[in-house]
Amino acid sequence: MKRNLISLALIITAGFTTAMTSCERTKSDPPPGDPVQIDLTLKQKEVVESANKFAFDLFVPVIAEKKGAENIMISPFSVTSALSMTLNGAAGETFEAMKSALRYDGKTIEEINETYLKLMKDMVPVDTRVIMEIANSVWVEKRLTVKQSYIDALKKYYLAEARSIDVTDPKAVDMVNGWIEEKTHDKIKDMLDELSPDLAMLLINAVYFKGKWRHQFDKDDTHDKPFYITPGSPVQVPMMFQNEKFPVTQSQNATLIELPYGQGNYSMVVMLPKEGVSTADAAATLTPENWSLWMSYLAAGATEVDLSLPRFKYEYKRELKDDLTSLGMGIAFTDFADFSNISNQDLLISRVLHQTFIETNEEGTEAAAATVVEMEFTSMPMTTVINVNRPFLYFIRETTTGTIVFMGQVTDPR
Repeated sequence: MKRNLISLALIITAGFTTAMTSCERTKSDPPPGDPVQIDLTLKQKEVVESANKFAFDLFVPVIAEKKGAENIMISPFSVTSALSMTLNGAAGETFEAMKSALRYDGKTIEEINETYLKLMKDMVPVDTRVIMEIANSVWVEKRLTVKQSYIDALKKYYLAEARSIDVTDPKAVDMVNGWIEEKTHDKIKDMLDELSPDLAMLLINAVYFKGKWRHQFDKDDTHDKPFYITPGSPVQVPMMFQNEKFPVTQSQNATLIELPYGQGNYSMVVMLPKEGVSTADAAATLTPENWSLWMSYLAAGATEVDLSLPRFKYEYKRELKDDLTSLGMGIAFTDFADFSNISNQDLLISRVLHQTFIETNEEGTEAAAATVVEMEFTSMPMTTVINVNRPFLYFIRETTTGTIVFMGQVTDPR
């Protein structure tokens, strides 16, 4: 058989590393088998496809904005999980705007909720070689009166922990950050630097993955090799190497290769732009239709590859308000926001914070992500100043019967 040798020096920011990849294997584990099928209903598949469309629509402009100058990593699953929890509390125009921004047009809130519950329950245990953990929580400030139906929905469909928080407590920030650190195995640290005095609620999603490649790299084959940050600016980096069979396909301006973890339920798909093509130009081709086509090509089979892949490790943090506003949910960040399914008190989204971590080496990948949706009171209760410095009336009454016993006017209190 003719060998098809492809050498890839893979660009970090070009790999669409949706952090859902990892596995854990010991010497006693049997060899990995085939991926286990997670069966979704037609509606659930449509919700996943919608979430993937949102992922591309969020990711592509970020890549274009940075112009290849920064390592970037986003967990679409974490972002959509947190925003889907928030969506349960929206109503009216805010609900429609958020649903459209998340690309859930035509989907009911029940279909969305049931899909995330299905994913949480089935994606975690599907591969015993994969450590995958998903956690959700809702933190309610003591001044906010929340509708029980909203909390019940988050507990039922997102398995969310419900906690109370006091924004005046100096330890409140540490409590929230501690929860995120625990759920991400200390990979996402110090996510919040402060809590707004107007804080009403926090909705948080945390995701953690750890695992080993199905085909691990031999550390003896790792050597310092040039990595071209720009065509004329190579830097020396530890470059891993192996010869193995991997699924490979071509797009119009890039090469895609799929590296499986464990039994193959999770994989890293790396997209390497062709020479002379920027990562932004390659990312511009990311559409649900193209992605589905490329995945079908990768599923067709593997070819022998001489693979060179750099080790990499970095963190990324981004405030998503502007990104989400550009996708159509700007109203949720304004005084016109309608979150009446959460509370009768007026609320808006003040910030959506997203933070990620990834480390990839010869053994595999460790990755984590957290998303915090921060909600504030639209108009905070303020101390009312009343200066009775002019003529006034007064009434003395019995409150249970409404009987007015005295009434009068004061024009000169001397």
